[in-house]
Amino acid sequence: TIAQEVYNKLCFEYDSCCFLANIREDSGRHGIFSLKKKLFSTLLGEEHLKVDISNGWQKLVDRRLHRLKVLIILDDVDDSEQLEILARTTWFGSGSRIIVTTRDKQVLAKEFANVYQVEALNFDESLRLFNLNAFKRKHLQAEYQELSEKVVDY
Repeated sequence: TIAQEVYNKLCFEYDSCCFLANIREDSGRHGIFSLKKKLFSTLLGEEHLKVDISNGWQKLVDRRLHRLKVLIILDDVDDSEQLEILARTTWFGSGSRIIVTTRDKQVLAKEFANVYQVEALNFDESLRLFNLNAFKRKHLQAEYQELSEKVVDY
């Protein structure tokens, strides 16, 4: 959620933007190179990008992506190899930013130097978030209050 909000607020400052959600799940399902193709297609605004994986990626990067200031958000990365395949900082133009969300700090490559640790919500914030997601409202009816508090406490 935080990454999506950051994306929404910053995207207009860049030549091109891409938010790839659920990297862990999608790479297992479709393969990491399908995600790379989706990333490059989105950044270049070409829906059906055709690039030879063996040697075409580097040419594409050198000719087109290296000129762009991009914002990329990679959500739920669980393997450092995913970062290596999807987003090397040298591929993109000056001022580009790559934001990675992960459950494991060990996944982050050395080049990803700035780490922001998200703190846990307090009980009231957790209850409010639960209500927004479960009931689509900030405050709920009294009959669900006790049950909601038990769920959040658990």
